[in-house]
Amino acid sequence: MQKLPSSSITASELALLQILWGASRPLNKQEILEKANADEPMFAKNSFHLLANELIAKGYLVPIDNGGIGRKNARRYAPTVSRNEFLALQVRSAQGYTPMDIPDILSSLFDLSPGADLEPVLDGIEQVIRKRRQVRE
Repeated sequence: MQKLPSSSITASELALLQILWGASRPLNKQEILEKANADEPMFAKNSFHLLANELIAKGYLVPIDNGGIGRKNARRYAPTVSRNEFLALQVRSAQGYTPMDIPDILSSLFDLSPGADLEPVLDGIEQVIRKRRQVRE
């Protein structure tokens, strides 16, 4: 099992991760900045390397060096956790959290999703429960 990140992150660091979670592949600095500044700037161009280095140090980001020269072969960045893994880490890091809180957390998420078709979600939860029980047997 991989070592999971455990540090909290800033809003700007989260914005950078959200860009990468929305991408289908690792992105280079230029691609990230284009997405970050498409509508309203999420963070300053000059702070990119600081943000990236902080996320690398915290274990949320990994650089992928293509070893080439030029924009198309520039270093790319990929998140080490998915968006949902990140959300689970945030819950797990809350003071006082225990696994016994999971049912109440799920219930709260359902309450915060009014009007959503929850049948596929319930089916997915049932599949997770079945798999977890099979592992225990």
